[in-house]
Amino acid sequence: MKNNISHKTAIFLMVFMSILFSGCNKEENATFKSDFGDIETPTLAGSEYRPTALKDWQVSDNRMECLVSDENRNLLLLTRELGNQRGTLEMTVRVGFFNQALSNRNTNWAGFSIGSKDDFLNYGNDTKLYSGIKIGVCTNGALFIGEPSPNHKNQEIINALPKGLDLKIVVTPIKNHYTINFSTFDISTGKVLASISKKNVTKDWLMGDLVLVSNFESTEPGKENNAKSVWFEDWVIKGTKLNTLENKTAI
Repeated sequence: MKNNISHKTAIFLMVFMSILFSGCNKEENATFKSDFGDIETPTLAGSEYRPTALKDWQVSDNRMECLVSDENRNLLLLTRELGNQRGTLEMTVRVGFFNQALSNRNTNWAGFSIGSKDDFLNYGNDTKLYSGIKIGVCTNGALFIGEPSPNHKNQEIINALPKGLDLKIVVTPIKNHYTINFSTFDISTGKVLASISKKNVTKDWLMGDLVLVSNFESTEPGKENNAKSVWFEDWVIKGTKLNTLENKTAI
């Protein structure tokens, strides 16, 4: 009897460890780290990314630079997305600002859009279009999750914008919803410069694309401002909510 119990215990432990390491391997395989230096043509965004327009972005010194200061200049990652499974997300990127101009509505910002979708989602009689959750830092140093607002200036962040600062998103499942924590860090000291959070985010908002965003008000309606806006480097994404894609292609 004792040997039989030990045998069953050993089988249980083997199955448990197999499931545990299988989950770890899935997360490790889905982990993404940018390497803009591998892009052969520096004037293009490369095969892993879909830019709003090719002429808007270039690679320089292993950084992805946005060459215009205009609204909704996006760089979509083609090889990863947020799946519909319950899980975690941790995403970081380093961003620096060429353009620190303030806007009247405080809508000059850079950061992320997470969970955006091109298609309508149908739930019975309710049809919704999700454009993703915007998360970023504005030129007045304010952080936001959702939409920028005329918050008070953060001078410490403003001072750090030209040399760059690190942005970090942590998405955590809490019961049937999620909490998003967003922080900025000094690149020299690792000091937290500011942080905010958003609770009770539904899972529907956390399925879909992962995008880098540069958003600046146009100086003239209908015309692009050809001044550089921001640069990104060291984009790292990991977590159990992250899926690997093979069917998307660059434009």
